[in-house]
Amino acid sequence: MLKNLILVGDGMADFPLPELDGRTPLEVGKTPSMDQMARSGITGLFCPIPEGLPPGSDIGNLSLFGYNPRTTFSGRAPLEAARQGILLSPDEVAFRCNLVTLQDGTMVDFTSGHIANEEAHQLIQSLNQSLPALPAKFHPGVSYRHLAIVSARGASVEELVGLKCTPPHDITGQAYAPHLPAGPGADVIHEIMQHSQAVLQNHQINLARRQSGKPPATSVWLWGQGRSPSMENYSQRFGLAGAVISAVDLVKGIGVCAGLEVVNVPGATGYLDTDYAGKTAAALEALERLDFVYLHVEAPDEVSHEGRIDLKIQAIEDFDAKVVGPCLEHVRTHGNCRMLVAPDHITAIHTKTHATGAVPFVVCGAGIEPNGATAYSERAAQQTGLHLAEGYQLVQKLLQAAHDERLTAKMLAQ
Repeated sequence: MLKNLILVGDGMADFPLPELDGRTPLEVGKTPSMDQMARSGITGLFCPIPEGLPPGSDIGNLSLFGYNPRTTFSGRAPLEAARQGILLSPDEVAFRCNLVTLQDGTMVDFTSGHIANEEAHQLIQSLNQSLPALPAKFHPGVSYRHLAIVSARGASVEELVGLKCTPPHDITGQAYAPHLPAGPGADVIHEIMQHSQAVLQNHQINLARRQSGKPPATSVWLWGQGRSPSMENYSQRFGLAGAVISAVDLVKGIGVCAGLEVVNVPGATGYLDTDYAGKTAAALEALERLDFVYLHVEAPDEVSHEGRIDLKIQAIEDFDAKVVGPCLEHVRTHGNCRMLVAPDHITAIHTKTHATGAVPFVVCGAGIEPNGATAYSERAAQQTGLHLAEGYQLVQKLLQAAHDERLTAKMLAQ
């Protein structure tokens, strides 16, 4: 049976930009490894975000794990809770909890300046100590990304799950009041957020951050809520044992629910300074002993939310050179492996947020018959004519073909 390696450049895809003469960052960036994959493999478009669902990394990564988001998605936060081993009681709802910078009525920074883990954990600890009467327990995560487990007191579980909550990265630089949680039971969440602001305002961590010119974490922002998902694991679905590597608890949580091993890399940050070499080495080591490895890189998405074209190109080039390149060499020297590279969604520079639409994929390796692409980009993928409308079927077909000696574009399209 062939082994499979999936490399995800979160949010790499984009729209043509006037600043780049009508090209996308993927077209402009120097990506010799992904281009070589295109020449030796199958390139096409797929839609990781099903029509009618919000374009988030939760939905997109579920698709790239081969799960139909329409039937498996129950909220982003429950996936992150699964990563932390948090079991939800029947009267609890998990919320994603960002530490954000609010100022003069505006969402200034949804990452609080990519706050460091140590500082963030101290703030989360202070919130738990200072807000014991509120129906929320905070759990620390990575950088600005945390969890709040909210008990259904003052609102029902159904009301909390049904709230309209806006991802904070969708409203950077905008007035945040119109985007506060809305619907029956929203007062419970508003109270938690307001109390957090009182605790964080003069916290010593924030006083020091202001003095050093860093954005303070002035509030929590709750969103992405839901109940625990029900998912068939990889052993049951595909007969595979595998691993997941990411800096992001969301992706690790999907791996936990899929019954995959979570490999932690100490230097993985989810930003441009992540330990690419460490993550790549961990992935290739895991591939030696397992059937399947899913390696996720967050940096292209993060800098897209900042609206930085230059940094997005850098993130794409780093991904190509430091992750795809070494992995492609492994595929070349080992005759029993196939490798897929894809983004989980579009993250548009001009809007600084996610978007629905088709994104490019490329798969190469053992038994792959090329379908004529000469480069990896949105435009090059479109020109091949291969388009998978149901994005989750891409990885399903790839894994189900692990016993086949050859794989063609026609087989993926069927």
